[in-house]
Amino acid sequence: MRGEIPMGPDKRGGKRALFPRGSFQAILLLAALLIPCAVKSQLPHPPLSEFSYEVGTDKIWTVFGHVRDLAGQPLGGAKVHIEPNGPLAKPQDLETNLQGEFRTTYRLDATQYSRLNVQVTASRAGYGDGRESAEFGAGNKTWEIILYLRPESGNPDVLPLSSLIMILAPRFRSQEALNQVPDAARKDYQSGAEELFGKQTAIKAVPLLAKAVGREANCLNCRLLLGLAQLDAGSWTGANQQFAEAEKLLGPNPKGGAGSELYVILGVLETWQQREKTAVGYFLKALDTHPSDPIVLLELGRTLVMQQDWESADRYLEEALKAGAPPEARLLHARALLEEGDADAAAEEMQAYLDKRKPRDLPADARMVYLRLQERLELKSFEKVKSVASQPLEELIRAMPELKGLEPARSQDDLPLILAKVGESEARFFRSFPNTVSLEEIRMENLRRDGTPKEFGSEKSNYLLMASSENWGLGIREYRTSLAGKDAKPISLPSGSIRTKGFASASSVFHPTYQSGTQFRYLGRQTLDGQETLVIAFAQQPEKTQLIGRFDADGVSSAFLLQGVAWVDAQDYQIVRLRTDLLKPLPKVRLIRETTEIHYDLVRSKESPAGLWLPREVIVTVQWRGRTFRNIHHYSDYKFFNVATEEKRKEASQLPGPIVNPN
Repeated sequence: MRGEIPMGPDKRGGKRALFPRGSFQAILLLAALLIPCAVKSQLPHPPLSEFSYEVGTDKIWTVFGHVRDLAGQPLGGAKVHIEPNGPLAKPQDLETNLQGEFRTTYRLDATQYSRLNVQVTASRAGYGDGRESAEFGAGNKTWEIILYLRPESGNPDVLPLSSLIMILAPRFRSQEALNQVPDAARKDYQSGAEELFGKQTAIKAVPLLAKAVGREANCLNCRLLLGLAQLDAGSWTGANQQFAEAEKLLGPNPKGGAGSELYVILGVLETWQQREKTAVGYFLKALDTHPSDPIVLLELGRTLVMQQDWESADRYLEEALKAGAPPEARLLHARALLEEGDADAAAEEMQAYLDKRKPRDLPADARMVYLRLQERLELKSFEKVKSVASQPLEELIRAMPELKGLEPARSQDDLPLILAKVGESEARFFRSFPNTVSLEEIRMENLRRDGTPKEFGSEKSNYLLMASSENWGLGIREYRTSLAGKDAKPISLPSGSIRTKGFASASSVFHPTYQSGTQFRYLGRQTLDGQETLVIAFAQQPEKTQLIGRFDADGVSSAFLLQGVAWVDAQDYQIVRLRTDLLKPLPKVRLIRETTEIHYDLVRSKESPAGLWLPREVIVTVQWRGRTFRNIHHYSDYKFFNVATEEKRKEASQLPGPIVNPN
C-alpha cells in the first residue's frame, strides 16, 4: 500500500484529501498556500485569490471566506454549508472561527472537474441566512467568498426587507414598469416578479431575473428586481453589484422620476448599516427626480425620525401624507409631533391612524407610541402649574428655608454657561461611573401632624450601585442586600411604612441628554458650610421631558414630574446638594407631596483618584393617603468594585428621582 499524507478532516471528522508521498516541492507549495491571509476585507471588497493546483490526475480547490454582519464585524460560530456542483463533489458543513473565517479544500478528478461551482450558505442564531455562489473557472484560482448576515431583530425604526419589497412591488409589477423592459427579457422579468412578489420565493426568482439581465444587460428594472430578489435570498454582495450596475445605467443626473426606486433601495440599505446621514442623501436625490413621490417622502421622514430631527421629519411626513403615503406615515408623523411637544396634533394623527381599530390590536411599536401619547396627554394638566423655575423669588425663599442667605442673581446671562459646565460633569459622572457598594442605614418614621415621629424603625443593609451597560452611559441600577449578602427584607411599622430608593440618578435632569426637557433658572449664589455654590431652580416641562415617573398603588397609576433646586460648586460645577418636589400633587393616587433632599460628599479611592460626588444623607418626606412618612438614609464606607458575573438580584427602578415602595 502506498504512503499517504492527510490534508484535513471531512464533515464527519475523518481524514480526507490525500496525496502520494514523494512530491516535496508540492508539499511546500501547499503549506505556503494554506497560511491564512492577513488582509482585511471591507464592503465592497476586492476578492483575495488562492491558486488551485493539480497532483497527478487530481485537482485541489481551496474554498475560503468570511461571514460578517452588515457593519463588517466578524461573526464567529456561524454555520457554513458548501454545496458544490457535480456528482463527485460532496457538500461540506463548517463553522467559522472567532474571526468569522471558514476554509476547506476539495480534491477532485481534474479530467472531470476543469471548474468548480459552489453555493455557500451561512447561518447564525439571531440573523437571517446569507447565500453567495461562486464559479471557479479554469484559471487555476479561487477567491474569498464574503457572506453578510442581517440581524433578525434590530432597530425597530428601520424598514424591514419584507416591507421594502412590499411597498415597491406595485411599481415593478405596473404596466408602466413592464413597458420599460425590452421584449427579449420581458417573459423572464414577469416570471421572476411573480416568484418574488406573488409566491414570495426569492430563491426561485433569482435565476429567472438573472436570465433577464443576461438577455438585456441595460434593463434598469431587471437589475433592480434581481437585486431585490438577491437581498431576499440572502446575497448581500450580489445585490449590491446589481444596484451598482443600475446606478451606472442611470448616469449622474437622472430626470423625470427615473431612479427613484433605486435611491429608495440604496437609502434603506444605508439605514440598515446605521448610516442615516448617507441615507438622507439618497432620499433627497430621489426627490430631485420625483419631488412628490410618497414612498420617497415616507422613507425620508422615517430616517429623520431615526436621527431625531423631529421638525424636518414632521415637514416631510406631512408632505408624504398629502402625496398619498400609506397609513404608517401617520404613525411616524404622530411620533414626530409628540416629540415636538404638540400632543393635541399628535392625538389627531393617531386617531386617523387607528381608523376604528382598538389600541390593543395595534402592532407593538404602534402601541408604544399610543401609550406614550396617552401619557403625554395625561401630563397636559401640568402645563399651567407655577413652578420653582417661574414663581417670584420671595415666595420661593419663604417656601424653602434652606435658601436663606441667597445672593440673588442680577440676570440669567450666566445660566447657559453654568448648564453647559454642569452637563459636562453629569455626563462624565454617568459615563465613568464604577460599581459601588456602601453601608446604608435607614430610619423609617410615621409622623404626626406636627411633624414629630409617632412610630419609627431602622435597618442596615449593603447598598449597591451598578453601572449601566448601555452604550450611551446613562442609568444606574440599585440593589440592597443584607449585611450577610442575602436579599434585604424591609421592616414594616404597625401602621404601615414606605421604603424609598433611586437617588444616585436623581440629578439626571442636568445631563445634556435631558436638559432640553427641563426649564432652568439661575437663582444666585449661596455659601453652604463654607463652600460657595451656584443655585439653580429647575422644573420638568410636560411637553418636552423624556423623564416621566409613575406612582403605582392598588392598581392605579399616575404619571408625575419633578421640580427642585440644585446647589452647584462654583469651582468644579459638581452638584453638592439637591432638593426635588412633585411638580403638582397626584390626586388620582392621593399622593400630595414627595420631597427629597440629597446631600453629597466627595468619595475618593485608588480606582477613582479624582473622586465621585455620591449621596451621604438623603431625607425623603411623603404625604400619601392622609398620612406623612419620612425616610432618613445615611451612606458610608463606599467601595468601588468590578463585576464579571451575572447579577441575579431583582433590578430596582431607575429614573427619575426617588421611588416609593408602600408596605
